[in-house]
Amino acid sequence: MRVQLLVIWIWLAAAWGWGAWMPEQGKDYIPPALTPLPYLIGDPAVREELHLSADQLSRIEKLCERMDAHLFALRDQPPAPKDPEMIEHVRAVVEAMKGLDEILRPEQHHRLQQLGFQFEGVYTLFRAGPAAYLGLSEEQKARMQMIYKQFLQQQELLRERLEKSGEQSQMGEQSRQLRIRFINQFLQVLTEPQRVLWQEMLGKPFDFSKTSPLSFRAPELEGVSGWLNSKPLKMQQLRGRVAVVIFWTSHPDCLGDLPIYKLWARQYNPKEAVIVGIYVPQSEREKDLAGLRLFVQQEGLSFPIAVDSGRTVERAWANPTLPSVYLVDKQGRVRWWWYGSLHQAGSASQQEAEERIQQMLSGGR
Repeated sequence: MRVQLLVIWIWLAAAWGWGAWMPEQGKDYIPPALTPLPYLIGDPAVREELHLSADQLSRIEKLCERMDAHLFALRDQPPAPKDPEMIEHVRAVVEAMKGLDEILRPEQHHRLQQLGFQFEGVYTLFRAGPAAYLGLSEEQKARMQMIYKQFLQQQELLRERLEKSGEQSQMGEQSRQLRIRFINQFLQVLTEPQRVLWQEMLGKPFDFSKTSPLSFRAPELEGVSGWLNSKPLKMQQLRGRVAVVIFWTSHPDCLGDLPIYKLWARQYNPKEAVIVGIYVPQSEREKDLAGLRLFVQQEGLSFPIAVDSGRTVERAWANPTLPSVYLVDKQGRVRWWWYGSLHQAGSASQQEAEERIQQMLSGGR
């Protein structure tokens, strides 16, 4: 399974999975507030659009630092996560975002909200606030739900058809056309006065192509059981180099990627790019350091390997599956990740990872 680094773009809101008006979930429940705003406010192009003063920039930078680890943990979560730990991350972001009220002027806050609506596009209308503002009837909501479900079904049928015919290269264009039809059908549900209000909500169009890919400060490598092939490492020590952080275990999917990791360890100068393995044991037997050390020697794995027996590092990185690969730039920020087996996904997957590494080595993002 492939997961690219998120790029701020209106159509990518579909991947966030907005699918229902949020129900009440108990008096102590904080409604999901993971609109795009916490991500947008960290982008240089968005900050420029808001015409922030030097003092405002400084205060917003501190606010973004407070949210960074929480947003990284929430990067793959739906807007209404059910995991208690993820809900706490949501609460932390909600609390931090309250600080914007004291930093932004009303017109800046209004413009940021417009950018959030533009980013989400019509998916904004699945939120209770915008739906109430437009005065959507229950019948309109039901029609929107039906259109959305049909869109998802058509998207899946398109994917299956192109895979069977071997025409996956056409997926991007045909999927784009499908989305355009979906958007038009969605907006046709609105009355003319509602369409006028909707355009006011969006405001002046913003060029999201000016925004940067999201990045997050890489969590530290703390709480590991031991290290192989290296003294204990900290992400802070790796600044100035590109770090390729690999989460793996003894599962066949992980073992099948070992030749790729070994190739990278030979291919890249360790003073410029370092491979760091995070071995996550899945059983008590796999926690045996002596047995793992023997396996590492037999396989010829020369790169540093942290043994994460307590899954402390995996939780800190909110890593959802094994194997996974994360690319960390020279400033210590995670800029790209891939979930699942690279070798099973095909040579293009490995090639993309290597192109990203080379891009970071050259100072790009």
